[in-house]
Amino acid sequence: MTPILVRDLLMNMLLGLTALVVLVLAQINPEAKPNPDTLPPPGNIAVLMCWAPGPTDVDLWLGAPGDKSVGYSRKSGFVWALLRDDMGIVNDVSPINCESAFARATPAGEYVINIHGYSLPETMPVHIEVSMNGSLLVSTNLDLRPKQERTVVRLTLDGKGSIIPGSQSTVFKELRSAA
Repeated sequence: MTPILVRDLLMNMLLGLTALVVLVLAQINPEAKPNPDTLPPPGNIAVLMCWAPGPTDVDLWLGAPGDKSVGYSRKSGFVWALLRDDMGIVNDVSPINCESAFARATPAGEYVINIHGYSLPETMPVHIEVSMNGSLLVSTNLDLRPKQERTVVRLTLDGKGSIIPGSQSTVFKELRSAA
C-alpha cells in the first residue's frame, strides 16, 4: 500500500468517525429543568363556541361565584374574560363564527356557561366545548332558537379547583338579564 492511499484511507475513516460523533451528539437531549420565571396558564376553564357562517350572532354568557355575569355587554369580570365577541359578518372578514372565553381563577362556588341566540333568523345548531385544566369536560351541539338563552353546563368547584361530584348539570340559570 502506498503512503498516499493509507493517508486517504485514514482521513476518510476520521471523517466518518467525526460525522458519527456529530450525529450522536445531536441526539443527546438534556432533561429540562423547571423555569421559576414561567408564567402559570391564563385560565383553568376554557370555553369555545362556534356556529354556522352567515349574518348571525350567538353570545356566550358566563357566571362565576361572587361576580356579575360576563357577556358582550361586560367582557371581563373577576373570574371570566370573554376573549372574542363574534357578531357574525359585522366588522369581520372571516366566515368563521366563534366566541371564546377563559376563567383566570377558580374560586370555590358555582360556575354557569350559557349561550344566547342574539340574532338568529331561525333555529340553528351551536357547537360548544368546555375544557378544564387541559381536559375536555363538555363537547356538545345544542339547537338554539332566536332570542333563546340555554345553559350548557353548571358545575360547582371546591376550593382546590376540582368539580364537586354530582354538581354538574344542565339545569337552566338565567345570566343575560343578571348582567
